[in-house]
Amino acid sequence: MSKYSVEDEELRGLSGKVILITGAATGIGRSTAKLAHQNGAKVAFCDVNEAKGRDLERELKTNILFNKCDVSNWGDVASFFEETYSTLGPIDAVISNAAINKHESTAPTSTLTAPDLSVLNVNLIGTWYVATCAIHFFNKHPDKASQLVLMGSVASYIDTPPLYTYCASKSGVLGLMRGLRTQLLKHNISVNMIAPWFTITAMVPEDIKRLWGDLPANTPEDVAKASLVPVIRPKINGKSFIVHGKEFTDVEDKLDQTQHLWMGSELDEAMREGQRRLIP
Repeated sequence: MSKYSVEDEELRGLSGKVILITGAATGIGRSTAKLAHQNGAKVAFCDVNEAKGRDLERELKTNILFNKCDVSNWGDVASFFEETYSTLGPIDAVISNAAINKHESTAPTSTLTAPDLSVLNVNLIGTWYVATCAIHFFNKHPDKASQLVLMGSVASYIDTPPLYTYCASKSGVLGLMRGLRTQLLKHNISVNMIAPWFTITAMVPEDIKRLWGDLPANTPEDVAKASLVPVIRPKINGKSFIVHGKEFTDVEDKLDQTQHLWMGSELDEAMREGQRRLIP
């Protein structure tokens, strides 16, 4: 598997870039916005938490734009992109970070009720809304290399009960990245996914933190740095970085290289030939 790391000096390559980040009033998104801004980027960020968003906007003062936005609402997302483009200029990179999780249970209940789809709507539908807008605005400047970074999770790859719809949503983000990675390159756009391991944020319940105990955990700053790697290294495409502290490991290359082992050689060859014939 390919391991990556980044030195602080390399982040200076963000200077002058216009970077749009969703879900950036707190946690990983906030750390990403601050890190990009500290290295000279013009940052547009959104969140449903207006108070925290305005606090960060006041803290950073210049070359910063906050928009109150619910990424599960198409109109909100489109308006955010329009405002960013008209205020800060052509968008260089988009980091789709906004996500939520909720407690879910499969325990017996006395009544049948419809499931809460808000996690899917924010984490997956919202990501597709953001990606759709990103592609549209990137294509306004086809000669400029652009980067789309999607926030997945280790839950994109492994079982994470009882986060049932969270796991489904993050698996969907992985599928979206895989579906886009061969096609967006034709338009000078790279797409990659960040898959954080356990990260200490306000979104993590206290009981989960206690259960995790002394196992290694990421800080929001670790994930922020990983999120900006595809922006400063625009030739990276189609990768999924599992973030484990100061290192980021791409697992997509090894999954592809070993496909004949876990799928079987005959099926692997047939699948690859099918892709060659059908993928435009």
